[in-house]
Amino acid sequence: MSSKKINPTVIKSKELIIESFLDMLAIKPLSSISICEIAEYANVDRRTFYRHFKSKDEVIRYYIHEVSKQLEEKLQHYNPKDIYFNIKALFEVYLVMKETLLILYKQKLLDIFISDFEIIYEKYQQKYAKYLKPEILKQDNFDYYMAYERGAIMQVTKKWIMEGCTYSPDKMGKMLEEYFSIIKSL
Repeated sequence: MSSKKINPTVIKSKELIIESFLDMLAIKPLSSISICEIAEYANVDRRTFYRHFKSKDEVIRYYIHEVSKQLEEKLQHYNPKDIYFNIKALFEVYLVMKETLLILYKQKLLDIFISDFEIIYEKYQQKYAKYLKPEILKQDNFDYYMAYERGAIMQVTKKWIMEGCTYSPDKMGKMLEEYFSIIKSL
């Protein structure tokens, strides 16, 4: 059995490319950033860029997927019965990545993040569905209920980012807890 060693230089060059690209996105439009510029800014050869990524879009998608995986790990620790705690924890993670989310919004790339995270949130919903009332689970339209909730979280996340991430995670948790309790009482 062969065990592949991970070369730290390879990992470091990939991280440098991603960080450099994000730094550049903060100051100039995506369309005006070349791969040569990214490689130069990262202090790596252009061929090194292409060893890791095929395009700028692939860098973005890779980075967003890595961030989404971090969010997925965070979701593993949520208590599905405590909406406030879950939403607060989610927005705490978002707050840590506030600058990056604002850059993605500014560059009109936020929808890539939202759609990637929506897939992860759907997995979380499936996991916590067992905690719902049996009569809800048996409904023919259960998938629509889950899609509605998922869509609400995604749209609230998007609005929060578009407005500059001004509300605290605590406020977001309280607001959405109240919102979902109103919906459930109707």
